[in-house]
Amino acid sequence: MNGVKHPLVASALRLALLLLAALAAGCASYGPRDFVPEARYLRGGDAVAECARFIGGLDRAVWSAGVADVQEARIAGFPYARINRFLAAPWRPGPEAAEFDAWARRLLQLDRTARGHEIANLPAAVRAQLSNAVDAPRALGARVTECGERLLQGDLSDPEVRAALHAAAMVPDAYRSLYRVAGIYPLTSIAFFNGVKRLQSEIYEGFEVPLETLPVAGRLMRFVPPSRPQLERAEVARILRESARNPMEVPDPGAEDRARLFARFAPIFEIDVAQDDDLIGRPRWDVGPIAQLDTASPVVYTRLSHVRFESRTLAQLNYVIWFPSRPASGSFDILAGRIDGITWRITLDTDGTPLLYDSMHNCGCYHLFLPTEKLRFDGNGPGFEEPFLMPQRLSPADGRLVVRIAHRTHYVQRAYFEEGAGDGVRYAIAEDETLRSLPSRGGGRRSLFGVNALVAGSERPERWLFWPMGVPSAGAMRQWGHHATAFVGRRHFDEPGLLTRYFSRAVP
Repeated sequence: MNGVKHPLVASALRLALLLLAALAAGCASYGPRDFVPEARYLRGGDAVAECARFIGGLDRAVWSAGVADVQEARIAGFPYARINRFLAAPWRPGPEAAEFDAWARRLLQLDRTARGHEIANLPAAVRAQLSNAVDAPRALGARVTECGERLLQGDLSDPEVRAALHAAAMVPDAYRSLYRVAGIYPLTSIAFFNGVKRLQSEIYEGFEVPLETLPVAGRLMRFVPPSRPQLERAEVARILRESARNPMEVPDPGAEDRARLFARFAPIFEIDVAQDDDLIGRPRWDVGPIAQLDTASPVVYTRLSHVRFESRTLAQLNYVIWFPSRPASGSFDILAGRIDGITWRITLDTDGTPLLYDSMHNCGCYHLFLPTEKLRFDGNGPGFEEPFLMPQRLSPADGRLVVRIAHRTHYVQRAYFEEGAGDGVRYAIAEDETLRSLPSRGGGRRSLFGVNALVAGSERPERWLFWPMGVPSAGAMRQWGHHATAFVGRRHFDEPGLLTRYFSRAVP
């Protein structure tokens, strides 16, 4: 997705204001109707009925406190389960398949994790009231685990309910079709398409400038990872292979091996620092409704994700950085705003080497693809959609990967490998999951993300012009699982079929 200046018809803009007043920035994925236990649970015996009532009461408290976590989608009628795009993909096991139980347990784990964050973010008094225990978070977490298991086991024993779970396990996309209808998308998308192509042409021209002559507005600072472990390609391949020995054959390394993988491939971020807003930092909650960035403590947040390619599931290493803001270039910079960020991703092949590099800003904007020589781009799919942005091929080499980032815009300008990359500011590595529940200086805990999946205060003025493309609050930073990456067409950063949809393996 790209920041494209585009004049809109006045009547469409007036309609937009009415529409956005009603829809604001999206809505939560569940509501009061979901607090009522399903009838099958009330008929399932006292223990089952009590568990269903407990989960309904917990949801009611979470909803009322405004601490719902929407990273994964809830599944209507199955209060112990949540779903992401990978698990909702068409190749998921059917209800009669041997792998179905393992798939359902992954849904259970997603819900358990999300509820853990929601419980931690509840006001202490509410937690205590729900649990009637001194150690409310632990007591509630144990109850969530017990009840989730109880409800899942009952549902898995019923063939009709298994089929219903399979059918209901869907993730809504990150676009709002109503916005597109109101914005006369078939017409306005043509202007956006042309604007995207112009911006992409500028990006391609920037990548043609020799690295050593790229302009520097301030000074180049390198943010370097902890020392890299000695992890050879064969060892990486072994970790991926052995961790995929599960019913769904999903590479899912344990905590220690996962940390080793992230440390092995962690890049150096080389940033043109002209002001403090070009420094990477650690999100934190002080007093007030908007999170702050502590640039004295640079942190890179990591997340493991998955993609399908050649009927196999591949592991993806995501490295997420945050900036205090994207400063305005002038009085009418509609792309500027508080809090900015980038996600750099490496898709690992089964042999332990990178297959694809790509990046986006944490709004879903500026999705760049840097394929290795092992991939062939097969072109855009059928239909009217904005072209892929592939300004560079990048093949693994000796040394550390360096990602060059511009000042102010924080555009990725280049990626390259360098032996002996030198000194720099050492960053810490933390799991991206920690952002779902951060300590607050005012007491308690809060997620960086709101119930609409957006980072409060990161809204951009561009949202008032770009809404006809169907992206809620275009330009705002958002939570994993909610990144639309194209204005024209429909793409998502976590789309599990994205690689297969556009690439094939190059013939040696």
